[in-house]
Amino acid sequence: MKPDMDVVILGASGYGGGELLRLLAGHPHLHSVVGASRQHVGKDIGSVHPNLRGVIRGSFVEAPDWIRLAESDCPVLFAAMPHGEFARQLPHLEQQWHAAGLTERLTVIDLSGDFRLADGAGFTQSYGGEHPCVDRLGSFVYGLSEWRRTPLAGARRIANPGCFATALQLALLPLADLGDACPGWVAVSAITGSSGSGASASDTTHHPTRANDFRAYKMLAHQHEGEVRRTLAEEGAAIEFAFVPHSAPLVRGIFATLTFPAPGLSRNTLRDAYVARYDAARFIRLVDGTPRVAAVVGSNFADIAVEAKAGSACVMIAIDNLVKGMAGQAVQNLNIARGWSEDLGLAIAGAFP
Repeated sequence: MKPDMDVVILGASGYGGGELLRLLAGHPHLHSVVGASRQHVGKDIGSVHPNLRGVIRGSFVEAPDWIRLAESDCPVLFAAMPHGEFARQLPHLEQQWHAAGLTERLTVIDLSGDFRLADGAGFTQSYGGEHPCVDRLGSFVYGLSEWRRTPLAGARRIANPGCFATALQLALLPLADLGDACPGWVAVSAITGSSGSGASASDTTHHPTRANDFRAYKMLAHQHEGEVRRTLAEEGAAIEFAFVPHSAPLVRGIFATLTFPAPGLSRNTLRDAYVARYDAARFIRLVDGTPRVAAVVGSNFADIAVEAKAGSACVMIAIDNLVKGMAGQAVQNLNIARGWSEDLGLAIAGAFP
C-alpha cells in the first residue's frame, strides 16, 4: 500500500495531539506528519510526548507550510486546540488554504466543540459566549462514526464529537429502536479521568486534589448535552435524560451508566436492540456483566453491557476518553471520509491489566 497521506496537527502538544501522533504512526497510508505547537516550537516531539520517542521523529513547528501540504495527494488537517481557538483562526486559515489551492482538497477534522452544533444559540447555551465564526456553523459533518455514516463518506469538514457525548450517544441511540418500550426519560451517571480536562494543570486535575477524591461537577449542565440532544432529535428519539458527570481518580477512561423504568422489558429484548444497531460496528463490543475501563484504555473500542430486572433497566458503556472519545474517533472518521477500511491505524487492543 503506497503511503499517500500528509497530515498537519494543530495543537499537537496536547493530549489529543499526542494520541493522534501515536495512532497515525501506525496508519498504512501515512506519508508524513507535522505537529504545530506555538508553546513548544523547536522542541523534539518526544520531549513532550515521551511515549513517542523512537516512534515519531521531528520537532514542533510554529505554523504549517500550506504550500508544501498542497503538494500532497491526500492533505489532512486535525485541529486539536482548546475550544474556540480553531473557530477564531478559521477565516484566516481559509484564506491561506485558498491561496495554496487547498480549499477543496483538504480534509479538516476538528476535535474541539467549535462546530458540533448547528447554530449560535446552541453554542452559547453549551459553551457560553458568542461563537467566533458563526457563519461556518452547520458546514461541518457531525462525526459520530457509528451513526449516519453516509454524510461522512467523502466529507471534507468534520466535527468530532465530545468524549462524554460519544459515550452517551452510543448508549442511548439503540433505545430509540425499542418502539413502544423506548424510555421517555433516562438517568445518566458517568465518570471520567483527569486527562479529559486537558494537558494544563487545574484545580480539577491537580493530582493531590483528585487522586483520593470522587465528586460530581457541572451537574445537569455539561456542555456535551447539547450535541446529544441534537442527535436524539435528528434520530426522532423522544428521549429526555438527566446527566450528572463525575470526576474520578483515573487518568483515562469514561464509564457511564444509564438507568430507566422498563416494565415488561426483558434483558434479551434490550440486548437485541444493541446487537441489531451495532452488529456491523467494528469498534462496538457487547459484553456480559459489566464493561471495564481497563479493557478499553488505549484502544478505540466501546464496550457496552445491558441488564433488565424487576421493571428497571440499565445500559453501561466504557470508552477511553482520549481515543474513542477523541483522537481515535477522529482517525476513524478520516478513514470513513476517505473510503478506507475504518480500522486502519486503530486495530489496537487496550493495555490490560
